[in-house]
Amino acid sequence: MTTQITCTRRIEFDAAHRVREHESKCRFLHGHRYVVEASFSANNLDNLGRIIDFGVVREKLGGWIDDNWDHNTILWEADAELGALIAVNTEQKIYYLPYNPTAENMAVYLLEKICPLLFKESGVQCTKIKLYETPNCYAEVTQ
Repeated sequence: MTTQITCTRRIEFDAAHRVREHESKCRFLHGHRYVVEASFSANNLDNLGRIIDFGVVREKLGGWIDDNWDHNTILWEADAELGALIAVNTEQKIYYLPYNPTAENMAVYLLEKICPLLFKESGVQCTKIKLYETPNCYAEVTQ
């Protein structure tokens, strides 16, 4: 029997978004205190017995989140008109996703697009993203 080992780093950030065409109040621009739990696995542990140093995850993934999502507005590319209005009247940065910024879509984006870019040379794989939109609601995606 082979033992499966993963390690997980928690990263928190604040951002605004709206879920375009939502049937309720989430269609309006609003903010959340998001929490990302990113889990990693590797074929072998390093010489210290780790999959990856938690500080490296914070530096790479946390740095990407700080630069792109933290204290920003996350919108769907289809919402470019709203983004332009916000940007022209404020100094607010906008991050455009290729799809509606639901917790599910944001989690998939991190797992499938961002983590492979950030960790491609490290020998580890991000295998799960759990993205909390509120303390009671999260989306989880695994590979």
